[in-house]
Amino acid sequence: MSGGLTLECAHLARELAGLRATTGLSLAGLAARTTASKSSWQRYLGGTQIPPPELVTELCALAGEPPARLLALRELAELSRRHPQPRPAPEPSRKTGPATAEEPPAAGTPDTGRPHAPPPAAPASVSRPRRFLRRRKVALAGAGALATAAMVAGALLLGGAREEQEDIGVWPGCVGERCRGKQAQSQGCGLKGSGMRTVAEREYGRQTVVELRYSPTCRASWVRIRFGATGDRIEITGPDKESQSAEVADKFDAQNYLPTPMLAGGPEGMTACLVRADGGERHCFGQ
Repeated sequence: MSGGLTLECAHLARELAGLRATTGLSLAGLAARTTASKSSWQRYLGGTQIPPPELVTELCALAGEPPARLLALRELAELSRRHPQPRPAPEPSRKTGPATAEEPPAAGTPDTGRPHAPPPAAPASVSRPRRFLRRRKVALAGAGALATAAMVAGALLLGGAREEQEDIGVWPGCVGERCRGKQAQSQGCGLKGSGMRTVAEREYGRQTVVELRYSPTCRASWVRIRFGATGDRIEITGPDKESQSAEVADKFDAQNYLPTPMLAGGPEGMTACLVRADGGERHCFGQ
């Protein structure tokens, strides 16, 4: 973007960087868990490009943050880029600016004999106000668009704050059977306001924790592991023996929460399992 970052773009970049810090992921880890590459994330977090709304939602899901506020900030940044505020050209000073042939002597100044320049042609005197009016229209259009965006963003931000305060819940991306095989965070099932809770958990070794989780809003269950070892696998199996699993692939998975995809239904009859990488020892539990 020419002329440096707008305030809105800089604000969005700071918020995105803060969310990335919340996840604890490096750029490579972020790229592995989203649909953007490492170089793309570098541009988005640096403010040189604005990420698409879907990517903002993905990052919010990883950070456990409701996306409404960030999407509103993204909209403001996008509109500020499309409608930059024009900067008016500075007026030349009559005291310090060079004398031109178009400037007549000031009133009361004695004529020194210098021949007066002919008056400017009429079209030239009209074109300057027209240019000014065109610039004014562009400025007003840009200001109007930004004002509209600010009102929309304000409504979203206030609505998001009110929603969190009243804890009226979130609108899930799936319910019941439609959640099968999908990730809880990206569907809003693992966010605050979904009623999500941990119904059972077990600790293995010094720090590895496996949790069986359920969202009544989404009517779906899943398992997640925290501080697992590379190669560890977690599974969730339903009463009908349908199962979903996830494996700790690298140090980024090991240092953060790693969930399985969801199964439809409540935690009753669900079984969570941890299969250790070293020796394949299997640990299972239910509600």
